[in-house]
Amino acid sequence: MDLFDQQIIPVPLEEGRKSHIVFWPNWLAGQLADALLAKAIAETPWRQDVISIAGTRIPVPRLQNWFGPLNTSYTYSGIRLAAIAFPDWMETVRVAVEQSTSHKFNRALVNYYRDGRDSVDWHADDEVTLGPEPLIASLSLGSERDFQLRHNETKKRVCITLPHGSLLLMGPGIQQYWQHRIAKVNDLDKPRVNFTFRYMES
Repeated sequence: MDLFDQQIIPVPLEEGRKSHIVFWPNWLAGQLADALLAKAIAETPWRQDVISIAGTRIPVPRLQNWFGPLNTSYTYSGIRLAAIAFPDWMETVRVAVEQSTSHKFNRALVNYYRDGRDSVDWHADDEVTLGPEPLIASLSLGSERDFQLRHNETKKRVCITLPHGSLLLMGPGIQQYWQHRIAKVNDLDKPRVNFTFRYMES
């Protein structure tokens, strides 16, 4: 894994606290990123889940799956994802992310945005099972998309464009004080795959 131009983006939080997002725009070299994108699309057993809103079942606007120790699971928005063991190629990525961020991760939610119509709305990854101050490392492959953050109280917004092969670390407090999303994009027909690595005790 090649690291270039580490960029730290400070994000002020309330009550004088500060957290930060650490951003590696060119974490993974181009040919390696291309190969990993193709492998992820071809070899991940993608799920098309549905959510229920006001009694109406709606397809989640992206494909996904959850990786971690067998016989564990992850639940959000009423969707339960039983863990799949990390395949060797994804385990290699997980270890490299740990080395670059100096943090441990043992789970990954992988999302496949097939084109600009796929998205994820405003949310925080603040499930109790992730602990009080989750650290989340996000690896982006494929088409560039804007990662938008919105402060819960001030509504201040921060936007970071995520290039192919970039790595972003959301530090302590981000999930508590901010929400984030990947919005829909008109006239985008190229895919994006996103790995969000997390740590869970059990």
